Amino acid sequence: MSNRTAGTTSGAAVKTVTQYESLFALRTGLTILLPLIEDFNDGGEICFTISPDNPHDIIIRAKDKQVLLKSLKKEHLDASVARGFIMFYETKDDEVVRCTSCLYRGN
Repeated sequence: MSNRTAGTTSGAAVKTVTQYESLFALRTGLTILLPLIEDFNDGGEICFTISPDNPHDIIIRAKDKQVLLKSLKKEHLDASVARGFIMFYETKDDEVVRCTSCLYRGN
């Protein structure tokens, strides 16, 4: 598992999430537990691509919102691309409040 110590930071158009835990299992793939991302409350499809700047980072998109998730293991991302998705479990006050499959959309 990976623990990140900071929360989120905002750039001009992309929010960076640095606090999360990741778990990879051969049978279920990559699962990421992270704080609730309010930007994604509007619903709709959530998808990810590998960052062109770093193969350990992903860009998560929903409508016109983007979030950057940094420092994942490349082999886990490669497996996620092959599977076509990552599972996100978002939390608020230590409770899981949303479970979302995040589909892969090639760069």
